Amino acid sequence: MEQAAVQRQSARQEASERRRREILDAALACFAARGYGATTMADIRKRAGASTGSIYHHFKSKEHLAAQLYLEGVRSSQEHGLGSLLAVQRTEDGIRALVESYLTWVQDNPQLAAFLFAMRHADFMEPVESELDRMNRTTIETATEWFRARIQSEELPDLSPDVLRAILYGPAAHFARRYLAGDADVDLRTAKRQLADAAWHALRAARS
Repeated sequence: MEQAAVQRQSARQEASERRRREILDAALACFAARGYGATTMADIRKRAGASTGSIYHHFKSKEHLAAQLYLEGVRSSQEHGLGSLLAVQRTEDGIRALVESYLTWVQDNPQLAAFLFAMRHADFMEPVESELDRMNRTTIETATEWFRARIQSEELPDLSPDVLRAILYGPAAHFARRYLAGDADVDLRTAKRQLADAAWHALRAARS
């Protein structure tokens, strides 16, 4: 009986998490179609096929829902990038992997990427800034060992984390915005290669 109770609890938790995911997906679709400001919780509830009780069980307000969606997007992007980095050993391969995997994530998640770009400084972000900072620190700490070993071997320059992120992601993020707006003047495959080249050569140049 105890095992059966555990199984029932696990099934309830899985169903709850599945419903939460459906609500987040519905919110993103509504924000993309109508804009954040014009979207209501009723719109999201209808899109998700959820009851009023269900949607407010998971999210107390549209602002809370949007903030959680933002954090989910950042987490997804960071996990994708870290997975690509830690899967390789060669320094050049790792740098290229970070740039290319970021743009691949944008390509695979265009609505979510656009939401992250548009809503970074939205009012609803204020209550989750500390959690966002924690996520960013955790990501940096996870990547630190990989970078530290290559800095010590002088394969990479010893740059501040902010400068390193600017070199790796600044140009890629600029291109991603253009790509999402439909204004990019090269295809994504070409941009991945060229921006990965640029990041690698910039870091090599910074060693001197």
